Parts: sequence; C-alpha cells; structure tokens
Amino acid sequence: MKELGRSLFKSFNTGISYFLPVIIASGMLFSFTLVTGNIVDGQIIPSNQFFTNLYDLAMAGFTMMVPVLCAYIAYSIGSKPALAPAFILGYVANKPIGESQIATGFIGAIILGFLVGYVVKWVKKWKVPTVIQPLMPTFLVPLFTTLIIGVGYIYLLVYPLNGFVQLMVQTLTGLSGVNAALLGIGIGILAAADMGGPCSKAATAFTLALMAEGIYGPNGAFRLCCAVPPLGLALATFIIRNRFTQEEKQFGISALFLSMAGITEGAIPFAGKDFKRVFPAIIIGTSVSGLLGMIHGVESVVAFGGLVSISGVTKGAVWYAVDMFIGALVIVGYLFLTRPKLEVDGIKEEKGE
Repeated sequence: MKELGRSLFKSFNTGISYFLPVIIASGMLFSFTLVTGNIVDGQIIPSNQFFTNLYDLAMAGFTMMVPVLCAYIAYSIGSKPALAPAFILGYVANKPIGESQIATGFIGAIILGFLVGYVVKWVKKWKVPTVIQPLMPTFLVPLFTTLIIGVGYIYLLVYPLNGFVQLMVQTLTGLSGVNAALLGIGIGILAAADMGGPCSKAATAFTLALMAEGIYGPNGAFRLCCAVPPLGLALATFIIRNRFTQEEKQFGISALFLSMAGITEGAIPFAGKDFKRVFPAIIIGTSVSGLLGMIHGVESVVAFGGLVSISGVTKGAVWYAVDMFIGALVIVGYLFLTRPKLEVDGIKEEKGE
C-alpha cells in the first residue's frame, strides 16, 4: 500500500512538472495583458488589439493545461501509448459532456490521468497474435483505452466527480474567520516545507483546481507565500549582515531576484548550510503570510507569484505586497534571535552551524 502511494505521488508530480511551464507561460501573458487592461466581472478586458492577441495566446495555454496534466500523469505510468488517450480525456474533462453537459475540470483530469495510465499498462499486457503486435502502441492501446475510460467517465464517473467538485466549491466559498486563517496557514506550510518540491506542487494543484472553479483566494495566498522564503532570507543578509558569510550574502542577492518571480527554490542554499535554523524560520514566516493573505482576501488570477505577478492580483493588491513583506520580516526576526553573530579572527569565520 505504501509503495502504491509513493507511485501515485510520483506520477502526480510528473504531471505537475510538465504542466507548470504551460501555466506559467500562459500566466505571464495574462499578466502582460493586465498591465494596460482591466478586469470586469471576472473577465480580462485587453486595452487594444495587440494585448487581445496576447490574451488569446494565454487562453490557448490555459486550454491546454488540463490535458497536459492528465497526459503526463498517464505517461509516467503507461509511457508513450498513454499520451494520446490521456490528452483526449483530459480535454474531455475540461469541457461539458454527456446528456447533463458536465465538466469535472482539474480534479477530473487528475483522476483520468491515473486511470489511463493503469489501463494502458493492463492493455499492453494483452496476449495478441504476432501479426497484430506492431499495431498495439499506436492503434489498439490508445483506441481501447480511450473507449473504455471515456465511456466509463461519461456514464459513471462524471456525476460523483462533479458532486465532489461542487461540495469543495461550496465549502471553500463559505470560508471565513478562523477557517480561512487555518487554510492560509496550511497553504503557507506547503509553500515553504520543501522549497519548491512535491509539497509546493501539491499546493499548486490545489489552488489551480480552485481557480478553475472560480475561487481565487487560496491562489492569491499561495502566490504571495511562494516569494516569502527567498525574500526573507535575502532581507536577512542585508539587515543582519554580521550573521552571514560572504558566500551567503551572494546567495542573498540571487534569492532577492528569485523572490521577485515567486521562485521558492532561492531559499535552498541557505537551508543546505543551516537547516535547523532556516527551516523553522521559513515555515513560521510563510505561515504568517498565508494566514494574513487569506484574512485580507487577497485574490490572484495568475499561476505564478512574487511581485512581478502583482498585476494579476484582482483583490487586495496592496495586502499582497504587505503580507509578503510581513512574512519575510518574521523570517529576519527569527534568524536575528536564533542565529549567532560571526566571529572574525583573522580569516576565520564561524558559519553559525
């Protein structure tokens, strides 16, 4: 059972790793559109034809993102023969289908990605005559997989999946007060826990699934949180300079620029050198930012973070920046209290280990 869980998680992360470049490129184009455009009733209104063209390019990416996620989850399980049926079914999940015209979106695509992968593995094991074997990867496997899962999805899976999505939407739409704060803390912990690794990818999937259902608050909180660990550590190297080596100060410059784009990995060099102090610092600081982001109702419509994405923040843009810096300063304060000053004796430096 544990091995199955690891396999599912690995496949999910594979899908997310292929999906992220699509959503980031599309999100950046949306952000460019918002520089001169407006948002009216949740819709981006470009200011001229050039930005309308950029918006159309962004929409093409957003149309592709769900099929790409589904396809590469399936690919990680069933290899190349799984790509075609998963692209088809990922597209189907994102479009209304069947008598009731139901779409299950992001959640449906994830489930279908796993199903396609394992059905492809099963079909590939079928004993077929030698003369038919060359047809299996490009014809029979994609055909049977699409047919089996497609029909099963339309007639069996679409209703419970839609029910789950609607329940999730209703629950999260009504979040306020303590519940919203707790969600913000959880988002902050996921954003910082592995500095851009699987936990952060899980939070990405969660917030994007909510965005697909018109819920933008968790995405706003998560996107500001992504910038907090590298920003806090960068500020620390400037504010409490006597606690960092020259090498770490250089890391701080890189981390500052990475934080502008919400690239949490900028915190990794610091954690590698002083994990026992850096890890709790970024967890606490980012949790504070997540909590504040949810309380202040920050909402973002783009799938990347940092200050460069502030044009995609549709509600609470000022709080987006303020909450980000509050969390970063909490990191600075924690390191000020826990990290010793360097002792300089000739060329000897204590590195705060």
